[in-house]
Amino acid sequence: MAKDRPKTLPPTMRENKRYLAFELISEEKLEFGDIVNAFWHSLLNLVGETGTSQANIWFVKDMWEESNQRGLIKCDNNYVEYVRAALALIDRIGDKRVIIYTLGVSGTMKAAKRKFFGERTLEDFETESSNT
Repeated sequence: MAKDRPKTLPPTMRENKRYLAFELISEEKLEFGDIVNAFWHSLLNLVGETGTSQANIWFVKDMWEESNQRGLIKCDNNYVEYVRAALALIDRIGDKRVIIYTLGVSGTMKAAKRKFFGERTLEDFETESSNT
């Protein structure tokens, strides 16, 4: 049975990815889908269809915080600056004025959650209790 599945790529042969945490400031709360559509239009205008496909963009829908209007985007490490620029170029979504800025870039989703969204793990509590 194990022979039917293809082998997974070793980590050294996989494409490197980065996670960009961003925050949206707007006149009113916006829907996640509207933000995604605005981003795709901005990135397509910036780098074209070929560049957009090579950037390997993925919006982490589970990480969208509607209350704080924060989210996470996964992209290829060579396209981080293009993604940041595409986010910064968005000034209107629909008829609402917006500002989108990048909170930071991380190599793993776990580190991005911890640094930019304030998520804590059990290890954080263990180190705090051992320090006191």
